[in-house]
Amino acid sequence: MGGGFDHATAAIGEDGFDAAVRVRHVRWKAPDGGFAVLAVEDDGGDDVTVAGPVAHLAEGHRARVVGRWTEHERYGRQVQADAAYELDPDDVDGALRYLTTISRIGKRRAQQLVDRHGAAVLEAIDADPDAAFAALPRMSARAARSAAESWRERRALRDLYVLLAPHGAGWLAATLHERHGASAVGLVRQDPYRLTEEHGVGFETADAIARAHGVAADSPGRYRAALIHVLQSAERRGGHTFLPADRLLREAAELVGPVPDGLVADLGATGALAVDDGRVALPATWEDEAALADDLATLAAAPAGELPDEVAARLDELAAGDDLTDEQRGAIAAAFGRRLSVITGGPGTGKTTLVKTLAALAAESDVALALCAPTGRAARRLSEATGAEATTIHRLLEWIPQEGPLRGPSYPIECDLLVVDESSMLSLDVARTLFDAVAGDTAVVMVGDADQLPPVGAGKPFADLIESGAVPVTRLSHVFRQSARSMIVGAAHAVRTGDLPPTRPGPDQDHDFFVMEREADRAAADTVVELATGRLARHYEVDPIREIQVLSPVYRGPLGIDALNERLRAALNPDGAELLDGDFRAGDKLIQTRNDYETGLMNGQIAIAVESDADDERLVVDADDGRRVEVPAGAVRWLRPAYAISVHRSQGCEVPVVVIPVHAAHGGMLSRNLLYTAITRARRACVLVGQRSAVARAARRADAFRRNTRLAEILQGQVRPSRSV
Repeated sequence: MGGGFDHATAAIGEDGFDAAVRVRHVRWKAPDGGFAVLAVEDDGGDDVTVAGPVAHLAEGHRARVVGRWTEHERYGRQVQADAAYELDPDDVDGALRYLTTISRIGKRRAQQLVDRHGAAVLEAIDADPDAAFAALPRMSARAARSAAESWRERRALRDLYVLLAPHGAGWLAATLHERHGASAVGLVRQDPYRLTEEHGVGFETADAIARAHGVAADSPGRYRAALIHVLQSAERRGGHTFLPADRLLREAAELVGPVPDGLVADLGATGALAVDDGRVALPATWEDEAALADDLATLAAAPAGELPDEVAARLDELAAGDDLTDEQRGAIAAAFGRRLSVITGGPGTGKTTLVKTLAALAAESDVALALCAPTGRAARRLSEATGAEATTIHRLLEWIPQEGPLRGPSYPIECDLLVVDESSMLSLDVARTLFDAVAGDTAVVMVGDADQLPPVGAGKPFADLIESGAVPVTRLSHVFRQSARSMIVGAAHAVRTGDLPPTRPGPDQDHDFFVMEREADRAAADTVVELATGRLARHYEVDPIREIQVLSPVYRGPLGIDALNERLRAALNPDGAELLDGDFRAGDKLIQTRNDYETGLMNGQIAIAVESDADDERLVVDADDGRRVEVPAGAVRWLRPAYAISVHRSQGCEVPVVVIPVHAAHGGMLSRNLLYTAITRARRACVLVGQRSAVARAARRADAFRRNTRLAEILQGQVRPSRSV
């Protein structure tokens, strides 16, 4: 029988494992076809548990498993597989078991195949699957075709794994095979760089596969793939919608060497890249930015309309009293009189009061109102503040999983006035989709804080719209007396202007902002854990899991998100029931790290793990928008621990108590808008832990997250600038 590795003696070192095994049964398998846990028997007859990217194997299969021994806290000693190469059976009994895994081939037909071809049965089928199965007695043509197709699929999956595994991408084999079937091997060999389109595969891995299969170092396809990879990385990591050509060429050269002269222009001419005046972008992003600019320009250019009589009368009443400032009254007039307007301001400046007034006036004036926000938390807070129904942008657009939004130009959002809260969180793609669905007679009010971090996704539409001067902008600057009592508000405004936040309360101020100085990063980490797991929860009588949030600028190091999550989980949820093979515990605080339209969990949404189903195929979570959600095991990889999260991912939420490590170890991540955004997440108390010098450095650094975008200048070219209110 076949097999490239077929020895009985395992090459096993003290920790290493390299052996031929037979799969006895599959204990657990992720539906996405990547990770699995197998019970196997090695050729010496010993039982072994194997975990890792081995989901392409099934009961009865033989494989060469390469990995290392580890100690699992629940299941004990097991092998963590780095790779598992499927082997053909080494005896007739194994061949019979293997054949019964093929569609339409049971024990009787498997025996017939072995009787006909003997020990060479697998080689005979490989030579001509159609003929081998069609020759079986009483095998219909349809059944023979089904068996042959199943055989090809099985062999193709094996070949695909062999192609990918040496480069550390074997885990992707089942996913690619599910998506492309038997053609996956050919597609990868034809264009290995397509793997960069699959989540988790970097250019270096795809390039190694390409070079191993004969792609020349100076192949135009290799240069093209490097250029596209650099642009994708710039969008994903830096939020840029384009790169200057010289920077693009410099970064691509670090991957593949100097890019030939004229190649970028050639790719621009064919539409593979968008190229204009020394700027280069991915075509879809270039189109999104231009289309959004067109939508915004159309709204901004619409002539000012008459205020509804009821609104005009109420504004006169409000002008006679002290209920609203002149800024707020101007914002209301713009909201009802212009097709597009912007309201921006920091904490305590009355944004919520203003939106509440807009909602009340809309109800009194019979104006159909829609309120929305980017996240479930922000939408719920907006609804509570206004007393009106608010929804997420995706729900407003009636987004269908795997298909996209129902709402669009031919089926627009049905309202007279659309208020978009937390608009600074809108990425380019979300903003483009939203404004595509705005009806021709709808007025839009964008509300947010322009001094916060830019969105997680590419672009910065809210900041660009303000910068363009194309629409009326109300800048709320007056901090109301009630808000001025909070040191949190004062600290945020100090950081916003580049100053150190005060550490002592002023007259009549609440002492709700603290700075605890710790020079050593490990001492600071100890303090963060102590505060978040005990002292603050007791003092403020809050739930340390649901109502305290640690925000860190970085992932690595003692003060990084990963280490803090490990320590906080150990302190806050040590005994939760283990779920999904021990990867989660009941009671774990989790955050969704990408939009999942199947479950409705959106990027940045917080959830608490509840339970898993009997077969460990679904994780049940309570989402922060009040829904109980069943997450398929294949989608739980997008859920991460959230005892500590990044400041970027905290946008749109408010938490009673926030703890923020600020230390020189955070390096280039320290910035004014990052610290400002973190502080403004807190409602009742905010504690900075670390070095005062690092706090000062962050407050002074105003340009850390500068992005390359075109939206503001496109709007400036299309629309006559409008005076700010």
